[in-house]
Amino acid sequence: MTLIMKTIDGSNLKIEDVCAVAQENEPVRLCGESGFLETLRKSREFLMNYIAKGFPTYGVTTGFGDSCANQISPEKAAALQRSLVAYHGIGVGGAFSREEGRAIVLCRLNSNVKGGHSAIRLELAERMQELLNKDVIPVIPQLGSVGASGDLTPLSYLAAVIMGERDVYYKGKVVPAAEAFAAEGIEPLPLAAKEGLALMNGTSVMTAVASLAWQKARRLADISDFLTAVTSEIVRGKEVPFRAKVSAIKNHPGQSESAAYIFSIVKDSKRVYKYEEFLEAMGSLDGKNYEKRGQKIQDRYSIRCAPQINGVFRDTLHVARGWIEQELNSANDNPLVDIESGSLFNTGNFYGGHICAACDYLRIALANVSDLSDKQAEVIIDGKFNGLTENLIPYTADDDAQAGLRFAFKAAQITISAIRAEIQHYCGAMSIHSSPTEALNQDKVSMGTISARKLSEQIDLAYLQLAVHLLAACQAVDLVGAEEFSPKTRQVHGEVRALSAFVTDDRPLDKDAAAVAGWLKTTELFAPSAG
Repeated sequence: MTLIMKTIDGSNLKIEDVCAVAQENEPVRLCGESGFLETLRKSREFLMNYIAKGFPTYGVTTGFGDSCANQISPEKAAALQRSLVAYHGIGVGGAFSREEGRAIVLCRLNSNVKGGHSAIRLELAERMQELLNKDVIPVIPQLGSVGASGDLTPLSYLAAVIMGERDVYYKGKVVPAAEAFAAEGIEPLPLAAKEGLALMNGTSVMTAVASLAWQKARRLADISDFLTAVTSEIVRGKEVPFRAKVSAIKNHPGQSESAAYIFSIVKDSKRVYKYEEFLEAMGSLDGKNYEKRGQKIQDRYSIRCAPQINGVFRDTLHVARGWIEQELNSANDNPLVDIESGSLFNTGNFYGGHICAACDYLRIALANVSDLSDKQAEVIIDGKFNGLTENLIPYTADDDAQAGLRFAFKAAQITISAIRAEIQHYCGAMSIHSSPTEALNQDKVSMGTISARKLSEQIDLAYLQLAVHLLAACQAVDLVGAEEFSPKTRQVHGEVRALSAFVTDDRPLDKDAAAVAGWLKTTELFAPSAG
């Protein structure tokens, strides 16, 4: 079997690559093309010659940030990098997961080899490659970055590990880096001039976390559309809002994708009315001036406008993907070397504004999807709106011993609303919370890392909410009779029933909800081409 290996060249990394390396341990290799390797060599040579001329070089022969007026001799350049790594070892709070750590190392490697602009030695790039392939991954605290100058404090943990210091994830445990290095035959690599800054002064933590979060968020778009479809089936909705022509008139790609997904399900359902058939069943007034009809000609907004709501989320995912992948393949430390013009640039490429905006926008769009789910769950669970039982209890005769003792999904609706409120709390924009720091040198910062972290946390909440919504939907399917529903709905219903049985007499559903949420994160059943 041919081993799949991702080639790292600084320019072609996609979100799927980050996820494969992070979650599936896909190995990596540096580009072996002679031009690529020669660029790395020439860039490093240019930097060392530049330093030797005695020019002040930010963070190489000067202090950092507001201390950049203090110049040192080139002989102190390597020691300066060690100081940078040491004093940034102030990350606090819980650690990023091993998978997130792998993504962070990959993103930093890809950025640092782009065009030779970071001017690192080939040995340093090879060491990051080795950490990934031997699965020796830095333990990185989550708190301590304002997103400019990049992710200095969290990335200091990568720099320290390369030198054989601090802790790593290794063989299922957290151990000192030196212990894992000894076990794997890895020699600590002292950082040379600029290399600490090259590793730390960039956006790789926020970009890695955003990449993994994007993948998780993308699945939610399909799950949300499925829940719209099954909600429409349960309440005997109309299919016309999901016709392709309707969304084509509106003109937004995300809405068209959402409507097409929903329509692909409801078109095969015995429960959803085809509009023309509904009108025929309703009939005309036959000359009457007024008649109170038993059915409404159109559905409530939480069903009829679902493609317009989830379509915003889908379109935001499209925009965010572009920004995240552009950042993945950017040179984002400072200073940067350009061997083509023979220049060294003092820049602000470490600023994480695009990642922060992508995550801010996604959190807002996802909060609307969560709110949509909350309203649809109300329609499903409240018997006043769907012709089913109160709170989705089993049909129970008045003289049944359990009559009056069954409440089924009453508390589930409260849980959904509670999670929805918390998800909405997460949607405040982080980009507007910049505040000056570091002696007013970092006087405008991105907050991108916090935004990415909050997106990841919010997504996990969304999976829990949609899992409870799905449990309620499956209970309704059983009350109606699964044979009335579309093939897709029956397929999903069968998978859920393998995890959670129909609620006859009341029981705790906490473990059921957790199991379904875990299944939603991994199943391919909701992919548009599945089933």
